[in-house]
Amino acid sequence: LELGCGNGTYTESLIDVSDSIVATDISLPMLDVCKIRFEYQPKVVVEQADCFALRYKDKSFDTVFMANLLHVIPNPVHALQECMRVLKPGGRIILISFTLHGMTLCNKLALKYRYLRKYGIKSANNTVMTPVLAHELAATAGFQNVATELLGKRVKAVYLNAEKVSELHLRAALFLLRHEYLPPLALN
Repeated sequence: LELGCGNGTYTESLIDVSDSIVATDISLPMLDVCKIRFEYQPKVVVEQADCFALRYKDKSFDTVFMANLLHVIPNPVHALQECMRVLKPGGRIILISFTLHGMTLCNKLALKYRYLRKYGIKSANNTVMTPVLAHELAATAGFQNVATELLGKRVKAVYLNAEKVSELHLRAALFLLRHEYLPPLALN
């Protein structure tokens, strides 16, 4: 499942590493472009979806991918909780989010100028994403084994990879914590 597919730029890069892709966006004009782009690609289904209220059943997908969405939506934790709901146990969320964090002032100004020329005034919901913030958001939504990294030299992006731990693993961990179980020492 791809959330916020836009015109399909990232969708294109996922085709060779995926069995199938459900590319979604809330914007109908973007979906029209994406549908034309993948009209003859049987692996890609393009649909309208709201990342805050996904119509897919619980545990439907093994991977959720988001590019440049988390930093422009008003309630990222809610969207991540929806991702958690539709992921199968053991499923992964992978996201990348452009950020001004870690950029020089000169590079920030250049990026802001390019953005203004291409897209106009930015959304009021824009959040400066950092690896720490992305980690906190994913952990708050219930993801485990969260890894984040700041990518790029001049233009930066936050990369996040996290897992929906299976319910059995979660129950076992809670049992061990509740009973203060300590594994036996190995004496060699």
